[in-house]
Amino acid sequence: MIIPRSMRLLMLLTAMALVAPLLSGCQSVRYKTVCPTLVTYSQTDQTLLAQELVATPQAITTHRVVRDYVGLRDQVRACQASGK
Repeated sequence: MIIPRSMRLLMLLTAMALVAPLLSGCQSVRYKTVCPTLVTYSQTDQTLLAQELVATPQAITTHRVVRDYVGLRDQVRACQASGK
C-alpha cells in the first residue's frame, strides 16, 4: 500500500507536534535580580552635603531629589540584604 505524499506530510507534522513538547524541557525560567552597587561617600562628603542642605533651605527641588536618592539607596540596601 502506498501512502499519498499529503498523508505522509500530515503524519510527520502530527508526530512533530506530539514530540516537540517533550524536547522543550521541563525547567522553568529563573530570573536573577542583580542589585546595583552603591557609591560610598566619606563622612566628610556627608557632612558637607548636610551643611549645604541646611544652608540652602530655599532649594526645594534639591532637597526633594536628595530625599528620593536616600530612598533609592535604602532600596538597594534592602535588595543586597535579601541576597538577591
